[in-house]
Amino acid sequence: MNTTHTLYAYTCSICEAIATFVTKSYNVCSDTLTSVGYARAAAELARQGYFEEAKYLMMEIKKLEVAKNA
Repeated sequence: MNTTHTLYAYTCSICEAIATFVTKSYNVCSDTLTSVGYARAAAELARQGYFEEAKYLMMEIKKLEVAKNA
């Protein structure tokens, strides 16, 4: 009985480590793709001459980064 419990606890710790890694990886990927999306949108707006709107988008992404780090 003790060995079964020990094995179960060990496999749970492995699953938790994998889940933590996957969650952190997803969050990094999501944050990166959000930044890329904002940058592409701002670049397209600037290319079309909407400089104020592009500037607003870039300021918004900075606000999101500050809020994420707080």
